[in-house]
Amino acid sequence: MQLKNYQQDTLEKLDRWLDAIKAARLKSERATAALLKEEIDLPQDLKNYPRTAWQDLKKQGLLPRIKKDGDKETPDHISRTATSGAPIPHVCLKVPTGGGKTLLGVVALERINLDTGFVLWIVPTKAIYDQTIVAFKNREHPYRQYLERISGGRVKLLQKDERFTRQDVKNYLCIMMLMLPSANRQKNKNFLKIFRDSGGYTSFFPEQDDANANNELAQQHPDLETHTKEGGGGVKQSLINALKLIRPTVILDEAHKAYGKNDENNKEFVKSVNRLNPRLVLELSATPKFGISNILVNISGTKLQDEEMIKLPIIIHSFDNSDWQNTLAATQQKLNKLEAESRKLKARENRYVRPIALVRVERTGSAQRGQGRIHSDDVREYLIRSLSVPENQIRIQSSEQKELAGEDLLSELSPVRWIITKDALKEGWDCAFAYVLALLDNTTATTAMTQMVGRVMRQPQARRIANSEALNRCAIYCYNQKVGDAIKGIKAGLEKEGLTGLGNEIHGVGNGAASQPVTISRRKQYKKLKIFLPRVLHKDKNKWRELDYERDILSAIDWNKIDAGAAISLDDKDIMQEITTMVDLQGEGVLSEEKLDTGEDITLEYFARRLIDIVPNPWQAARATERFLQQHRRKKHSDAKLLSNRIYLAEVLRHRVQSDIDAKAETVFHDKVGRNEIRFHLETDERLDYELNKSFEVFVSSNARSLQGEHGNPIQQSLFAPIYESDFNTLEQNFALYLETSKALHWWHRIAARQEYSLQGWRRHRVYPDFVACKKDDGTLLILETKGAHLKANEDTEYKKKLLETLEDAYATALDRGTMEVREPPAQFRMMFEDTWQEKMTELVADNQ
Repeated sequence: MQLKNYQQDTLEKLDRWLDAIKAARLKSERATAALLKEEIDLPQDLKNYPRTAWQDLKKQGLLPRIKKDGDKETPDHISRTATSGAPIPHVCLKVPTGGGKTLLGVVALERINLDTGFVLWIVPTKAIYDQTIVAFKNREHPYRQYLERISGGRVKLLQKDERFTRQDVKNYLCIMMLMLPSANRQKNKNFLKIFRDSGGYTSFFPEQDDANANNELAQQHPDLETHTKEGGGGVKQSLINALKLIRPTVILDEAHKAYGKNDENNKEFVKSVNRLNPRLVLELSATPKFGISNILVNISGTKLQDEEMIKLPIIIHSFDNSDWQNTLAATQQKLNKLEAESRKLKARENRYVRPIALVRVERTGSAQRGQGRIHSDDVREYLIRSLSVPENQIRIQSSEQKELAGEDLLSELSPVRWIITKDALKEGWDCAFAYVLALLDNTTATTAMTQMVGRVMRQPQARRIANSEALNRCAIYCYNQKVGDAIKGIKAGLEKEGLTGLGNEIHGVGNGAASQPVTISRRKQYKKLKIFLPRVLHKDKNKWRELDYERDILSAIDWNKIDAGAAISLDDKDIMQEITTMVDLQGEGVLSEEKLDTGEDITLEYFARRLIDIVPNPWQAARATERFLQQHRRKKHSDAKLLSNRIYLAEVLRHRVQSDIDAKAETVFHDKVGRNEIRFHLETDERLDYELNKSFEVFVSSNARSLQGEHGNPIQQSLFAPIYESDFNTLEQNFALYLETSKALHWWHRIAARQEYSLQGWRRHRVYPDFVACKKDDGTLLILETKGAHLKANEDTEYKKKLLETLEDAYATALDRGTMEVREPPAQFRMMFEDTWQEKMTELVADNQ
């Protein structure tokens, strides 16, 4: 499972915090020892090393600013102390619903360096519990594969009543799954009862009749529970006492639900977790509790949008003063249209998607039908009898009827198109094939939106679908709701799921909507014209298909030759020069110059795990890391020196390995172009070419302004009409107006705003050009990417520029060789910078001006 950029950034921030924690703890321990030796009283906060680490990161500007009461600020550290008196490091990763919180929790165990030990993984509901434990047990699932890699194949999964021994904790990565019953979420002071009165953990304790050993253990750990309040009768051989001795790492999934809704519950649950004497608490939450959680990472909904993780926009259809059957019929019409699109996708790309509709009803219980509420059986009956839906395509999921049990919804063998539920799927359920949500609950529709909206937003394979706008969107059909109220409810729901920043991606259809759908169509003279753009293709035996980065580029790299280069100087001046160079190349991010002394030994694993998402084979990651460290040891750098600079060295290692991978990937790409294994031109097969749509739909506010030409004249040369200002930034608007006034062009089209046409090169992320235009003289296609002048030296910009040049050469070569199946128009691919685009465009169209 490939980590997304925001996930990798999250883990790097976790790494920084862990390193800061280790350094602060070491300083605290050394200072404490020195003061005790001199018989000097200890300052109150000396042992609170988590707070010291947090404040250090805050001073460096490495903590997020969180919006609270209208203002953004970096909160102060919230300290916790175990009943043993030890401070508890705890942080929260704020990641929206659908952002892969569980994956981050699993990979975080590797960063925490837990190859063996004990993890208490706490979830708030049975749905999330079932989903997580099934994934952890499945050796084919990426979560389990990560756990196997972390532990070297020594994973021991436990449920609450399963016994384990001291040897298990020593030799295995033990993960105990725990679900908080709803009663305990409401009354968190009862949380610890689930750990008590459960003996059988004898390997952690002395024999019951060994009074001396029991007394000694009780003195060493005064927070252990004993058989009597006075401490007599020996230490209880209970699970809670075993956990106090083990000091587990605690993962709190959906932490905000575990803490409860009011301050008293929050405090009680915090105390309960503190009593477990955890060595570290990691919270995963979309909406963490302010004043309870130390928020280390704050991921917005736009990050998920950028990484193609979610379907957007969300289109809301509201049926006010109508009946629920009408809402359901409209839902079926939408589902049928999506089915047709999915069949085209299968034929075009052999990519399987089966759109599913979720229907939320008011009642599901067998004894609740016929009470004037919309019941799951009513909906099933109407689908079958009135809408002719085959019975085997319908499932009901409720506390009584669990018809999804054992169903692999992503399988091509599954017939499921409709899922009827009330609350059973409101959390802990994921299926990227869910596209349409019908809300038939006419009393609590706003609450239903808050709970259910995230269920239909996940993008299949976390990758946008080309040539199918409909399959990149999701739709919500609301019964007996005004559209304005529905939009307000959806926005509130997104915020509650942590999907911030997506307000402009919510649109309503019907009276009262702030924006309305508008169909943008080809101009009359171009309506019948078929316009194809070339894709980057790869040869597959005797056929061609679209280039796949991992399959066709990464797999062809000789990983034995991946290298991080020569050793670097560790003098402060040279370090700062290297950091400056790396930041300049990346164009983003802050690389730390911090040097840490954690009192630990330098380890290969620390560095190698920074490469797990960019080097597919962990053995090759270890080999490149070992050679990198050996280079530095040959320069007489001691392990102590390497250790104190390990954050910086890890960043250099990752940057250099990524650069070497990119260079070798580029070589693979060029070699395959030379051998005609990769080609770039139009085919006669419509499944391979990209055809520009003849119309598409946008949502436009009532006060939206049309883009106008010189002197306020209407736009005439655009391929589509109407065109709105809101689709263009200032640079793009100026560029479009230039194309509009050029006498050398037949037509022009702004394509990137729709995320339509893309080019796959030798790096993972696709390139989305901004404009396509057609010259009059010979029909030359101009495919153009615009960039601000400040991005000229950006590494990503350099890559896009080089890719466009490479593809233009490949296209021209195919024209010269006459290998194209059809008579091909020439094509030119150019990068246009803000400060030079006018002269470059003048050169490009000079022959016709």
